Amino acid sequence: MPSNIIEAFFAALPDATPSKAQYVSLYRETPFYGGPEEGGWWGCDDDLIAYHPVVTEEEAEVIKARIEALAEKLGNEARYEYHRKCRDECVWLDARGLDADFLIETSGPTRYWVATETTPGSFNSRGCRHYE
Repeated sequence: MPSNIIEAFFAALPDATPSKAQYVSLYRETPFYGGPEEGGWWGCDDDLIAYHPVVTEEEAEVIKARIEALAEKLGNEARYEYHRKCRDECVWLDARGLDADFLIETSGPTRYWVATETTPGSFNSRGCRHYE
């Protein structure tokens, strides 16, 4: 005899799917140039952009796959814009007869990624702002 309603439910429906509260989250990784030490160093920050609650792992997998396709598209667009900006800066430098070290160091393109997590924002992070 089941001792509580949950056990009774699974006894009555043995193929039932247990609920597991999760979130499918979209993150943005923003790189930054840290400084010139040891030939230059870079870091990155990861920020939660948006999340969607789901109740089953199956639902999380379907939504995550869909958002990963979106994240790849956003990442490709960000890389294209970054490379276009670098090209434009090189053209600007060439037109003035300046060397590349005239401009500040670049950080790199933004990247987007997707996670399944139990707490929204659990992958937020700040890169170190000083040389170690």
